[in-house]
Amino acid sequence: MPRNQFPSTQRRNAWGRIAMLFALIALALTALPVASFAGTDAAGNVLATDGDVNPSGVEGDLYWAGQALNLDDASIDRDIIAAGDTLSIRDCTVGGAVRLAARTIDIAKTTVDGSVTVAGQHVVLNTDSTANCFYAAGETVALRGSTKSAALAGDTVTIDGTVEGDVEVWADKLILGKNARITGTVNAHVSQDPERAEGAQVGALKIDRTENEDTSTVNDTIGGIVAAALSTCFVAILLELVFPRATAGAAGMLHQRPAPLWVSGLLGTVAVVPAVLLLIVSIAGLSLAGALMCGIIGIALVSAAFTGTAIARMVGHNQNRFAMASVGGILAGTLTALPLMGSFISGVAFVFTLGYVIQIIWRNAHLKPQQPTNTPELPTA
Repeated sequence: MPRNQFPSTQRRNAWGRIAMLFALIALALTALPVASFAGTDAAGNVLATDGDVNPSGVEGDLYWAGQALNLDDASIDRDIIAAGDTLSIRDCTVGGAVRLAARTIDIAKTTVDGSVTVAGQHVVLNTDSTANCFYAAGETVALRGSTKSAALAGDTVTIDGTVEGDVEVWADKLILGKNARITGTVNAHVSQDPERAEGAQVGALKIDRTENEDTSTVNDTIGGIVAAALSTCFVAILLELVFPRATAGAAGMLHQRPAPLWVSGLLGTVAVVPAVLLLIVSIAGLSLAGALMCGIIGIALVSAAFTGTAIARMVGHNQNRFAMASVGGILAGTLTALPLMGSFISGVAFVFTLGYVIQIIWRNAHLKPQQPTNTPELPTA
């Protein structure tokens, strides 16, 4: 299958997940403390936050995190890596690449020798800005500057600048402005015909019409649900075989003291992204950040099966534990694979599993060495 014939629905879903990931990171940064920190390492890299003075020159990379960045008339020898709520870069020169994640991103009158990769809600490479290539995902994406190639994904994508090469677009609506100058081919995966202003110059325009509604067949949906149910059932049985005390403890905790479990899970979910970012920015905490991310990924992978098993064991505590694990796994896998509500169910399962892990760590940390672990038990018949 040729590259450009990859199913547009899957491509747009992939871009949507990327945009959501970056947006969550950016929104999570608003919870960072207001106290600022800054520093320059031996390689000339600058680490900065919201309260720092706008640097006029950086010999290495610029790492920034906070709520509002207004970088004006600065020279960055290498890369800019930043995340926040509002990012504005004007009248700057960047010798490397630009990587940004925020709700609003505006790059104007800026020269970037490398690539620009950004994700947010409203994104624009503005007039008189140049880059080697421009990759963007957001709700509204606009290219008004100049680049050699571009890949743009969003609800509304506007091209009103110069592209000396090909452009890939995944959008509901594509607008080609009167200042559009594209020497290559625009491969547009759109749900409606592009709007092309008089004066727009395009080498070639290839349109791949997609539909807003889900085009997957009923058989595909049912097949996905069955596969998810069976795979989650297998993981649930494996968890019950290897960690029977954990599933029983989670079931007992859910039955006897559910409030601390859910509160811990919610707080942990909110805090995990800022914690990872703070560890990364601190440089010395990179290994801890990697370990924390691996742990979170592991919890996410087994959360549905673990939650289903725990709930099933709580309900059927007098029944065969492997049978209940199978039932819980099948139900959890089915619910997480359902359209629309599946993501919400997965999120609830993640909060539950993370809450249990936090509660166990908290209790073990506060127990004296000679004290046995006091794990809640299921009610007896």
